[in-house]
Amino acid sequence: MTGGSTGTGTGTNPSANTSVLPAGWNGDCGLHTQWAGDDRCILPPPPDKGFQVHVGPSDYTNPEATYIMQPGDELTTDFSSVSSNTDMRYFYYRQYRMRPTAHHMILTTAASTSTSIGSLGRRIATANKSGDFPVNGIIAPENVGVGSPISPSASIITSLHAINAGTSPQIREIWVNFWYRDAKDVTEPATAWFKIGSSSFAIAPGQDTVLGPYTCSVNSAGRMLWLYGHRHANNVSFLVNRIRGGQTDLIYAGYHWNEPITLQYDSITQNTMADTTQSIEGGWTGILDLQAGDTVQWSCHVINNQSTTLTFTNQTYLGEMCIVDSEAVGTDCAGL
Repeated sequence: MTGGSTGTGTGTNPSANTSVLPAGWNGDCGLHTQWAGDDRCILPPPPDKGFQVHVGPSDYTNPEATYIMQPGDELTTDFSSVSSNTDMRYFYYRQYRMRPTAHHMILTTAASTSTSIGSLGRRIATANKSGDFPVNGIIAPENVGVGSPISPSASIITSLHAINAGTSPQIREIWVNFWYRDAKDVTEPATAWFKIGSSSFAIAPGQDTVLGPYTCSVNSAGRMLWLYGHRHANNVSFLVNRIRGGQTDLIYAGYHWNEPITLQYDSITQNTMADTTQSIEGGWTGILDLQAGDTVQWSCHVINNQSTTLTFTNQTYLGEMCIVDSEAVGTDCAGL
């Protein structure tokens, strides 16, 4: 079942609320280099409005070796930085910009463990393509109290996965803007979800299989803010359901691994209606409420087009993953 109110297209209704961007702010940094993706560059927020995390070279004419990617290179690297806020602040709106080599980035604070998918700490941002959350900086009425804390001079680890699938050298570079929220306005903390599913599969060359379905159990009432399905190049589809009693609602259907959709669930965003029979991407539209006892279920259809066995690894073509990445308020989902 698709469930929920649905429709076509994706967007927001600007009259429903106002953007958090300050009047007169222009995000275009006007970068002009020999490298692909100059148009992705974005200016940082004014210092009193937020801060930027930047990973990239300091000199575009003679970039540091760690940022240069030769054709066929694929790297996952952790980069350290420190937030510029000098007191406790809160954020919600984030802007993500990535040069074409980037596959995904994960930003965490207080990282304590490193794995094949990066440092594990409190996730404060994640993306696998350029975009904004919420779209255009317009916060839905029900989310005006949502925020996440960032401590003074917080240590931030950016795990950047990049691949150069082209025929000439490129650089890897990303920009992430965090926009502050007034502490007095924050009444609902956002909780990051990162549900791996399984890391122990092995998919033989030519094998057509489904990873999952995996499940986690919602532990209290809340609502989901956004979701995307993280997968790699041999993925055919990524489906996510909310199960409540005997009812199954399809909340996410993705069919394009290289440009995976992120769905935003709120009262002002209209998502495309998913159609699994025709492989049309989309999902739930409107506020996506969660209740204690609900189950979130997801699965990945994978066809191994490689000559080697696929395992859980960050290699785009030679590995696979089936990970739910999301944020919610009021609740988490236990398991996996």
